[in-house]
Amino acid sequence: MRIFVALIAVFLANMAIADLQFPQLDADDLNGRSVSLPQDLPGDPTIVFIAYKRNQQPSINDWVARLGLQERGGPAWAELPVVGRGAALFRNFIDNGMRSGITSTAMRGRTITIYSSQRAFNRALGIDGRDQIYTALVGRSGEVHALIKGDVTEDKIARLRAAYP
Repeated sequence: MRIFVALIAVFLANMAIADLQFPQLDADDLNGRSVSLPQDLPGDPTIVFIAYKRNQQPSINDWVARLGLQERGGPAWAELPVVGRGAALFRNFIDNGMRSGITSTAMRGRTITIYSSQRAFNRALGIDGRDQIYTALVGRSGEVHALIKGDVTEDKIARLRAAYP
């Protein structure tokens, strides 16, 4: 019975986000390469970690470790710090600060800073705040297969894996 209930929950969660579309955005990764999202995401689909605050990085790191994601190879993934339109005035300072903490060129390429309206970005994805990270599974056409709020758990990993097309 428990497995049946879990399967129904996964099915309903996936149905609830079936109409979500990742917003069209132009951004730069930390290597300075311009990208158009979601078309230029590294895979189809891509695991996308969305964060709003510096202190949320450990939560992303936990997801990456638990999923066994690597710098090169394996499932495609990216980190999207959403810093907001107002922060664009300090873009060089912010990007240089993040760059100084990430020495790997491959990892810098996975980090794409979003300097657009946080409110519009969140509205497009149905995100209800900035206090927790979100893990999404996004196709290159913008379809959102999964959107999972918060820290990693086994149940959330199962939801993410179940959402792969």
